[in-house]
Amino acid sequence: MGQSQGYPQLSTGTLSHIFIVILLESIITGVKFMIKLPAGIGYEPDPLDVRYRRNLRGLLQRIKKLYDGIVERFGDEGLQVIRDVSTEYGREIAERVREREGPMDIKQVGLFIVKMFDNMRAEGEVTEFTDERIAIAVPQCPYPLERVDICRAHTTMEEALVTGLNPDLEYFIEKSIPAGDGACVHVIRRKSR
Repeated sequence: MGQSQGYPQLSTGTLSHIFIVILLESIITGVKFMIKLPAGIGYEPDPLDVRYRRNLRGLLQRIKKLYDGIVERFGDEGLQVIRDVSTEYGREIAERVREREGPMDIKQVGLFIVKMFDNMRAEGEVTEFTDERIAIAVPQCPYPLERVDICRAHTTMEEALVTGLNPDLEYFIEKSIPAGDGACVHVIRRKSR
């Protein structure tokens, strides 16, 4: 990897570790721990659901800004870092879920993805739900990603997750808001033989 715009030379492995540390720091701060205040000083805390929505929205926007910054600074090598980290994360999730749930058919995988999207506060609709294909339309990107190349790099997590849960399945984005479509359509289907 060559030097870019006067920045130091970093390997993909180093960038992956930096990115993971930043993401973990983002997830941990402000979400789990409470600050102890001096006696007589206080405030009315927001309800948990409000804090969750605000923190999640902020973390997703921060991830988007990190992606944009990594790609701006490191170009294609930055995209590869996002792909590598996202793929590894998807594989790790799949491994934990397989250990807990065992083998999963297409509908079980589809429901797991829907549950994951619900946890990310992504609104949408399952538009197809068959033994061959599941499609989930999401009218607004929760991150909100603007670039097709970054969206593709990011969604390698879902690709790795789906194939990790069931190697006979594949995942892809059929329509994409960053590509100018009105919604993102996430598709899980049986691999063609």
